[in-house]
Amino acid sequence: MRFQYLAISLLSLLWTAPVFAEATIFSPTKNVQATLVLEDSMLTVAVKSDAYNESRTIAFKAENELHVEIDDFNFDGAKDFSVWQIDDGMGTYTIHRIFIYESEVGVFNELTPACGDDFANLRVERDKKTLLSTYWEINEPKLCVTNFSPD
Repeated sequence: MRFQYLAISLLSLLWTAPVFAEATIFSPTKNVQATLVLEDSMLTVAVKSDAYNESRTIAFKAENELHVEIDDFNFDGAKDFSVWQIDDGMGTYTIHRIFIYESEVGVFNELTPACGDDFANLRVERDKKTLLSTYWEINEPKLCVTNFSPD
């Protein structure tokens, strides 16, 4: 009887235990609030301001843990975000998906690199207003430069 009571108590505790999701709140621009809720391989993005509200969910194909990074990835003064992970293979490089804040419409849109499919091993070079990443061409690593400078 005592074992049954203990088992039921443990099961009810597990059943009612809340799911902890990682939430990040930031302001991409003045008077705008963005909330990112990362839960497993799903990211919910909510943007609120006086002029608009936007909410959507983005799915990620990832076996490894996802991380959120806030930065100005296109050097326009607005805060953007990246969701990154260690690669699912040997764990030797990072893969970033970058989302740029579009202030005129109040949404985050995904940025694609100038070459390749992903921002692998991303490096941000502020002085040159570029994003450096790696892509592979016939199994050979190459440098990809995604440039935001007016030159």
